[in-house]
Amino acid sequence: MSSWDLGRTLTRRQALRAGAGGALGLAGLGSLGALSGCTVERALDLPEAGVNVKPKIDGDLLIYNWAQYMNPAIKKAFTEKYGVEVNEVNFDNLEAMVTKLRAGGQYDIIWPTPEYAFRLNQEGLLAHFDRDDLKNAKGISSFYDNGWWDPESKLSVPYTYYTTGIAWRDDEVQGMTGSWNDLTNPDGEGRMFILDDFQEAIGEANLINGFDLNTTDPNELEISKETLLAQKEFARGISTNSTQNLVNGTAAIHQAWNGDIVNVRNQVDNPEVFKYETCSEGVPVGTDLMCIPATARSPGTALKFIDWILEPDNAAQNVAWNGYPQPVEGGRQEFAKLVKEEPSIDVNLEQLGDGGMEYRLDNPEDRRLWNQTWTEVKAS
Repeated sequence: MSSWDLGRTLTRRQALRAGAGGALGLAGLGSLGALSGCTVERALDLPEAGVNVKPKIDGDLLIYNWAQYMNPAIKKAFTEKYGVEVNEVNFDNLEAMVTKLRAGGQYDIIWPTPEYAFRLNQEGLLAHFDRDDLKNAKGISSFYDNGWWDPESKLSVPYTYYTTGIAWRDDEVQGMTGSWNDLTNPDGEGRMFILDDFQEAIGEANLINGFDLNTTDPNELEISKETLLAQKEFARGISTNSTQNLVNGTAAIHQAWNGDIVNVRNQVDNPEVFKYETCSEGVPVGTDLMCIPATARSPGTALKFIDWILEPDNAAQNVAWNGYPQPVEGGRQEFAKLVKEEPSIDVNLEQLGDGGMEYRLDNPEDRRLWNQTWTEVKAS
């Protein structure tokens, strides 16, 4: 296994569990490429549009999530209370998740970003519900009322929100400046990792070059590709396993999500040496949502489980375990405790508003161009 494969079998949050990687290897799914953005013909009959799911126990759950992203105690307690199993499989990128859904995968809850939720809903792949049926929804931050991806608040509930920046070992790397150029700080040569996420990687290169985060200008993307190729020569690898790469010493510098550094600090004896910065050229911000696919086998149980996750004590317990803020009562307060000694890790919800830097590629051709750029970087 080459150094460029290190961590590649691991997910955005931590380790990929067995079974997630098959999403991209299904025979005959070339026309279903998730980055194409095309609406595809599905063999499955989907529920009638406009029919709202109601919270009720109607079977066991199969959830499709990032690995190590939910406290197992939350699932266990739900099982004990309602007598249904909460089974989990994991995806290692959102494109794989979309491909599975387009192929008729029957999962009860998924965790897309707003852009992906918007696209899935356009294709009729998401069930709808009345958020007022969730007794704990009143604790959701008002930012998530009528978002651009969900103007009627009928297809999504927020799970976490986060920033993207740079994590590093302060005992091994000196002279960090709060710039995306810090990815090539000389102290980190051969021990720097770029996130294995086409949007995050191309996004930071765009920002370094002074371009719009979501630029689709082919000439600008070519320049950003050259930036990434130079970074790749400097780096140890491309990986979403930020936490373990830092904990085990493989990485000295890592493009990372803010929750990753919380996880690192929870696992080491000297947490104070692990630092995190957002960058002056721009701070990508994002949200992971909870949605119910139209193909869900147990949509009623899924909605009850979403409400369970929103319960303040459960939200606090979950945040303490996975290190990411939840924009609900209990979750916000618990995250504030986690980051009180290191405010750079915190996320201001106002960053997610109109002035925030959010990835959004609405046009299928634009997504194809970004995907082609990233494919060329990884293949070089």
